[in-house]
Amino acid sequence: MKVVVVGLDGAIWDPLLPYINKGELPGYAQFWKKGMHGPLFSTIPYLTQPAWKSYSIGKNPGKTGVFHWSKIDWSEFRFRHLNSTNFHGDDYWDILSERGYKVSIIDMPSTYPPDKVNGVMISGMNHGDGPWTYPPEFERAMPSWFPKDGLHLFRRNQDPEVTMDGVEAEIKSRFDMAEMLWDADLVHLSVEMNDHVSHFMWNNEHIMYRNFKANDEGLQRILNKNKDGYTILMSDHGNGPIEDEFYTNEFLAREGFLILKEGDSKGLSRESVVNLGTKLKLDRVVGKLPNKMQNKIVKRIKKMDSVMESAPEKRINWKDSKVIALDEGMLYVNPLYEDEKESILEELTKKLISLKSKTGKPVIKNILRGNDVYWGPYVADGPDLVAISHEIYHQRYPLSGYQWASEIPDKIWGYRYPQVGHHRIKGIFGMVGPGIVPGEVNPSIYDLAPTILKAFGCDIPSDMDGKSLI
Repeated sequence: MKVVVVGLDGAIWDPLLPYINKGELPGYAQFWKKGMHGPLFSTIPYLTQPAWKSYSIGKNPGKTGVFHWSKIDWSEFRFRHLNSTNFHGDDYWDILSERGYKVSIIDMPSTYPPDKVNGVMISGMNHGDGPWTYPPEFERAMPSWFPKDGLHLFRRNQDPEVTMDGVEAEIKSRFDMAEMLWDADLVHLSVEMNDHVSHFMWNNEHIMYRNFKANDEGLQRILNKNKDGYTILMSDHGNGPIEDEFYTNEFLAREGFLILKEGDSKGLSRESVVNLGTKLKLDRVVGKLPNKMQNKIVKRIKKMDSVMESAPEKRINWKDSKVIALDEGMLYVNPLYEDEKESILEELTKKLISLKSKTGKPVIKNILRGNDVYWGPYVADGPDLVAISHEIYHQRYPLSGYQWASEIPDKIWGYRYPQVGHHRIKGIFGMVGPGIVPGEVNPSIYDLAPTILKAFGCDIPSDMDGKSLI
């Protein structure tokens, strides 16, 4: 029995259904019309890093110990970036490997550095400086057509149709690699670029359609090769349109919960360097280089501070700040103010409830305590408060100098597009294979690891949070 999992980062059924009904996406249609299908409920908040591992470990962040891309390290007053070594719990493919099943894991975010598996693992973003495949020697045999990181990013100074040409090639490379590593009992492949397209091109119908078609062609290839096995379609979360982006730490600074250092200067930014390179037409030169060289240049640039992406740790007066936020309304009270914690959270809750957008709409939909959202031994590492915004607003944690993205001048945006789409709690799910009865279901992302283990006849660990769907 073979199980193939296709993970489309940020995919959701809603925009696909009109095309499915017109017969234009036959790959997706097989899951929708002939398989078990429905929305896949993600973690709270619905973020890439914790969600992907909740899928593969089958547990909520209170048990895996990772809630975001970063963790606030109060002992050193810094943001500590997290990777696969920070998660607690076994991935389902570790269990399969121990039982002698061969696995191929391709490009799943949050898998760097790669695990030792019975087979091959090509780790996904975010990559570090060490080996990114297991076994390490597989990296030397990596085909030139498989880029390590996404190279084709939507920029204001480039025709999006041209950028999409490159994105289509990257999408195809993930399915090509699945066929290259097909000799395995389990094949998992992720298509991370699907999320990037959704973030920046949600309002561009033609680009979105090209993205749907590129993924659909890959799905058709997988389904044709795996006619006798199980094929699962899933995502870490969904996506949808947004009206604006809200910079939570800027709000906290204006309300006095977060204190900035005096005389702070942002210095040279990533945006200014890219803008200069574009002005000198160096981007055209870089675009003609081999993928490995492009990867090195992109990596160097990403390490630079960004006015809209980098962690604000250098600008914060840590000792005098009472609350610091991470993305999506994850709010942490400084342990130095533990005695005042309840009053701080009560005051902050009142401020957030009354918060209005630039267009006068309420920003926050619901406010929860961390221990009401998560359960397990690592709840204390999570946020004290989770402020869930209405879906049309995306909360970010960098210090941009502005509370709303719509306030940021074009000269600061530079080469970047503002986001027009962002995450939703409902992702995509579909499953076809032996004995699968077509129909709608409403699974949780925690249900997939138990389902895959049961498909192989393996015992399901009692501490997994999900249940098998078969």
